Amino acid sequence: MNRIIMHIDMDAFFASIEQAQKQWLRGKPIAISGNPNGRSVIATASYEARVYGIKSGMPLREAKLLYPKLIILKGEMAEYERISKELYELFYQFAPAVERFSIDEVFMDLTYSAKDSDEAHEIGRRIKNDVKNKFGITCTVGISVNKLLSKIAAKLAKPDGLIVLKENDIDNVLKKLPIGKITGIGKKTNLTLKEKFGVEKIEDLQKISLTDLVAVFHSYGNFLYDACRGIDDSPLITIIDKEETKSIGNSITFDVDTDNIIYVKAILRMLSSRVTFRLRKDNFSCRVVTIMIRYDDFNTLTHRMTIPSTNLDKEIYEASIKLFQDVYNGSKVRLLGITASQLSYSEEANNLFSNECETKEKGLLYAMDSARERFGFKITEYGNENFLDSKFVLTDKKLSAKSAIKNE
Repeated sequence: MNRIIMHIDMDAFFASIEQAQKQWLRGKPIAISGNPNGRSVIATASYEARVYGIKSGMPLREAKLLYPKLIILKGEMAEYERISKELYELFYQFAPAVERFSIDEVFMDLTYSAKDSDEAHEIGRRIKNDVKNKFGITCTVGISVNKLLSKIAAKLAKPDGLIVLKENDIDNVLKKLPIGKITGIGKKTNLTLKEKFGVEKIEDLQKISLTDLVAVFHSYGNFLYDACRGIDDSPLITIIDKEETKSIGNSITFDVDTDNIIYVKAILRMLSSRVTFRLRKDNFSCRVVTIMIRYDDFNTLTHRMTIPSTNLDKEIYEASIKLFQDVYNGSKVRLLGITASQLSYSEEANNLFSNECETKEKGLLYAMDSARERFGFKITEYGNENFLDSKFVLTDKKLSAKSAIKNE
């Protein structure tokens, strides 16, 4: 039985809310930023502003050069989050399985709520009407047999549209699309595909063998091979799943977007050690590691894997590197996050070090944890590139990232 998956994407969400609530902004080119007076970027631009080439992720200075009369507003995240939650409650009335993918996007599983794609189309139409009548804003709906294809359908329907991509039409529709329509393919991957294989459209990518893609892109080549054929078996992660899976995570937003892989690995190492410190402190081990990557264009991806139950730095770091390599598309990175989930507590976790302190690695971790408990996390960080060989160094130097670290 084919799934029926709906993707709902709010249109210029932050800007639309401001225009709906402030009549004087309607019809005007506006942009939302976290800090209109400092080093910042455009979070969302209204469609009136996009006419001038202004888009999400663009530095404010560049946006002002494109259109000096652009109205720039400081984002009211508390208000946007409130409306996002109300939207989620509305969507939940139409289907029992809803994944809140981001503040302005959801996936809905209509497999058991609609008998066919025509009925799913009708549900999408009703949702669009309810959103507009209740909130005064618009959304775009894409419907297909999986998450990847429903998101592509929504991209094709932007803005304020509704498209059903039926199974019989998938191949014909995909072939003619530029490869950038596939979520997860960034500018650098796009350029590499063009230079190495002459790829322009998805049909060109379909002609490249899995062997050749893996040779150039390593494990990320597997994603490219499946995605260009519309293959995606990823499940929806509902609120029930999230409530049942307690997690511990940390993320960091960079001051300057980067594609320096050495720097990225250093950040992943730091995040891994902070996550495992909290795991050990609460006597937990984890079985699932999730990485989150936000690129400079604000495209955000998550990827996870199951590992043997652990709370050790090395295992979490190795998993995070593997996950990063699986999905990294070569673009500059704005944010990185690591989350440990499927946590378990046991007496063994409590006695992890007391029983095995003869190993240098675990003995040192115990000493590091004790120092961090007394003096704070800044007192110890890994200081060399031999981490995977279990050669640890204590240092009082912080990594060069100045950005604040926050708990997810």
